[in-house]
Amino acid sequence: MSKRSSAGPTVFCTGSFRRAGTWVLLLFPLLLPYLVALLPFPELESLESFRASGQGVGIADRHGRLLASLPGPGGSFMIRASGDEIPRTLKQITVALEDKRFYSHPGVDPLALDRALVCNLARGRVVSGASTITMQLARILHSHGPGVGGKLREALHALRLEAGLSKEEILFLYLNTLPFGYNTRGVGAAAMRYFDRPLEELDRGQLLLLASIPEAPALYDPFRRPEALRVRALASSRRAGVPAPEIEAALKTVRRGSTPRGAAHFLQLLREEVLPSLPPACWREASRLLTTLDLELTQAITARMNTLLEKKSHPGLTNAAFLVLDNRSHEVLAWVGSRQASDPEGPSARDGIRERKPSASTLKPFLYALALERGYTAASLLPDLPLAFGSGGAYRPQNFDRRSRGLVRLRSALASSLNVPAVFLLSQIGLDPFLRHLEGLGFFLPPRTAQECGLGAAIGNVEVSLFELTRAFSVFPCRGLLFQPRFLLGVKTLQGAARVLPAPEQPARLYSTQTAWLIRDILCDPAARASGFGTASRLNGSPAMFKSGTASDYTAFWCLGAGGEYTVGVWAGSFEGRPAYGTTGSSLPASLAVWVLQELAGGTQEPAPAAGLAEVRICTLTGQRASELCPSVRDEYFQEDRLPKGGCSFHRAAGSGAAPTPEALLATGVSPRILFPLHGSVFYLDPRVAVQDQRLRCWVAAGREERLQVFLDGRSFLLSYPFSFELLLKPGAFTLKVHGARGQDLAAFEVR
Repeated sequence: MSKRSSAGPTVFCTGSFRRAGTWVLLLFPLLLPYLVALLPFPELESLESFRASGQGVGIADRHGRLLASLPGPGGSFMIRASGDEIPRTLKQITVALEDKRFYSHPGVDPLALDRALVCNLARGRVVSGASTITMQLARILHSHGPGVGGKLREALHALRLEAGLSKEEILFLYLNTLPFGYNTRGVGAAAMRYFDRPLEELDRGQLLLLASIPEAPALYDPFRRPEALRVRALASSRRAGVPAPEIEAALKTVRRGSTPRGAAHFLQLLREEVLPSLPPACWREASRLLTTLDLELTQAITARMNTLLEKKSHPGLTNAAFLVLDNRSHEVLAWVGSRQASDPEGPSARDGIRERKPSASTLKPFLYALALERGYTAASLLPDLPLAFGSGGAYRPQNFDRRSRGLVRLRSALASSLNVPAVFLLSQIGLDPFLRHLEGLGFFLPPRTAQECGLGAAIGNVEVSLFELTRAFSVFPCRGLLFQPRFLLGVKTLQGAARVLPAPEQPARLYSTQTAWLIRDILCDPAARASGFGTASRLNGSPAMFKSGTASDYTAFWCLGAGGEYTVGVWAGSFEGRPAYGTTGSSLPASLAVWVLQELAGGTQEPAPAAGLAEVRICTLTGQRASELCPSVRDEYFQEDRLPKGGCSFHRAAGSGAAPTPEALLATGVSPRILFPLHGSVFYLDPRVAVQDQRLRCWVAAGREERLQVFLDGRSFLLSYPFSFELLLKPGAFTLKVHGARGQDLAAFEVR
């Protein structure tokens, strides 16, 4: 009894363990995926490592049209297509070709394993595999090596992937990382590589060809072995559900992908200056970066630009660059760095928007705006005379047409782009304050700019880029505010959602709204422009504001234009610096600027006058409030605290019957008049030049037959026609008086 009782429990325990072991063996295959899920998988525990990689992101224009992609792992061409960009048809074809039981197995397909084992044993060699889509993804993410051991590790990792990810996530990752040859990874990049079209635009035949390549990219190369790819695709046509005619048609559409025309320089800017500064959060979950560029507009401008260059056919006018900014959103809409050329290493590789060239007359609007900020008005008189500046009068600026117009109003001087008044104005404002002002506008100025440019900074001695000019010019239609241009709109996520990127920093106020509006009004004024450009200027056909410029050596030609909604900038010339004599900034650049502003809807709206401005009728000869005796009048805008007082003193003195002309004002006036220096002028000595070499040339208007008595600084002398003399400059306050038979005039000035 004792033996039986002692043996009974032993038999009972052994049987229980055996039954438990049997259940474990039976349930183990079912429990294995869940057990595997508990193991760490550093290569890919979830989608996060793929989302946050910052690689394989497509760069698209504002409408989603693909421009290029950032390099993927190992420098491969890769575009991370989002879920809505991968066609459902491609998913169905891939599953049909690669793993028809994909949605039912746990990562490893037992039926496929049995089939492969039987087939390989029957043939005595490996003729069939059993890799599922999940196993292939595991091999892509982590190479497992050859042999049975490698296959076992591949299967183990596939089970772990299935335990941690959904079927859709696995298929999504598989299609985005699949190698296609030519260092191309993912279906998004393959679509561009082999069909030069975005994935979502491919038809069924093209998708089947695409799905057929990864099995052996070298064997099924669409460029080198199209017949092999054709046979492979036709053999799969029934399983994929794609008729043979569609496959044949798709083969005819194979073409090598390339970066869209017109966007190369914009992409280069993004890679070099914009994308490196993006925070890591911007890359997370990104499928595409949506830029501000309008590719269709860019291509249209490029075509127009090339047509104009071909018509010119000048050895010094072989290239051009164009930039378009949106004044409302401050986005870069078009960026054309040069004409398109077949040689990628030739002139087209240089970006004319960022290269620096002599500024010509393009900086004048900023000089005159600074003058308005400092108390000048649009009616202020400036001398347009053969003046001399600098040491011994060595610098003698001339107008483009080499004419002198005597006294001109500030409006006419700017609109007609006269050189002498601009240099005179800079001498009054001061070179250093103006250069500091340019830096505030975003211009890069080397340390020795003041020494090397001098007063010539007003008319073209400063080298600038088209980007700097166009951005600064937009300050006028933007009511005196300088904005940071925007290059990126947002991010399209891998789930297909769109996320807007934060706007650039707050703008800086450079001018009052009154000054900005006045400059815009002046540069829109055909009548004020007539003195320098004539009445038939091509700029007169548009109500937009324009400023053109021609470098003194004819190597750079500019035109800046702005309407209510857009600002455009154009440069033309040659990258080699060859002169193009006989060309001006108001020719090809102006033609292109006018055309683009006319093409852009609403680009030339005329804004109402800014608050704080009042309209006054003035005499066009003197700039003073008009009287009934003035022969030529016009309406002018003044800030309300700078309205002209009194009437036109010149015509009031001349009498109601007088009808003086500009020639009369300079030659046979009723009394002598000091033309230069103007009353209240301030002159600055140049510390780099000896005092005895710094002189000021003075001009007086009087009747040709008169002899004038001149009084200055305690001495006097007689003056006859042409009524010009030089003064040695020295610090102090001075009063210049002239007496003649018909009257006298006085001008007080200061030298510092």
